[in-house]
Amino acid sequence: MPKEKKEEQAFFNAYKPLTDALLDKHALEVTVHDLSEVSGFTEAFIVAIARSDLHAKTLRDTADEVLDKMKLSYKIEGAESSKWTLMDAGHLVVNILSREGRDYYRLDSLWGDAPSIKYDNPDEM
Repeated sequence: MPKEKKEEQAFFNAYKPLTDALLDKHALEVTVHDLSEVSGFTEAFIVAIARSDLHAKTLRDTADEVLDKMKLSYKIEGAESSKWTLMDAGHLVVNILSREGRDYYRLDSLWGDAPSIKYDNPDEM
């Protein structure tokens, strides 16, 4: 049964500190997918787009700090990858991708049926 609007908004608001921190570090865009109704492996799937390898490292460090503040343990895959880094905290998965990685892996299109919110960096508009 789909979530009601208030529940859906509460779901997305729970990840606002992370999305805000990534946007504060100038992620090109950040999308939060609610997979709680469609996936058995995670509830929230966040995709953030970096401008460069150095910027991707900055976004990883920022996500690392926020996940620590949220008291979530996590594993990192692809920490040295220039296209895609995944931070798996169980119910929350954070993906940091380059523009090339976004276009190649097309993660956002995998969850097209799931509710999502896309935050664009106001500096890029």
